[in-house]
Amino acid sequence: MLELETLAAFVIGAGLMALVPAVAAVAGKESKLTTAVSNTGRSITKQGLKVGLVVADKTSGVVKSVGRGLSEVGESFTDVLAEAKNDLAQTKPATDASKPSA
Repeated sequence: MLELETLAAFVIGAGLMALVPAVAAVAGKESKLTTAVSNTGRSITKQGLKVGLVVADKTSGVVKSVGRGLSEVGESFTDVLAEAKNDLAQTKPATDASKPSA
C-alpha cells in the first residue's frame, strides 16, 4: 500500500508541476496562485520521491537478505544431497554382496 501512496503523491505533485505553465498563463507568472501551485507541486513530488527512495533502499536490503538466506539454504541442500548420495553409495556394495551367486 505504501508503494501506491508513494506513486499517488508523485503523480499528484508532478501533475501540479505540469499545471504551473497553464496557471501562470491565466494568473500571471508572478501571481501568488502560480507560486503556490509550483511550490506545492515541487514539495509533494519531492516527498513522494523521498519515500520512494527510502522504500527502495529498505526493499533492496530485504531482497539481499533473502538472497543470502536462499543461498545458504541451497548450500545446505547441496550438502545434504551429497551426504545422501554418499550413504547410498556405501550401502549399495553391502546389498550386492549379500545376494547369493548364481
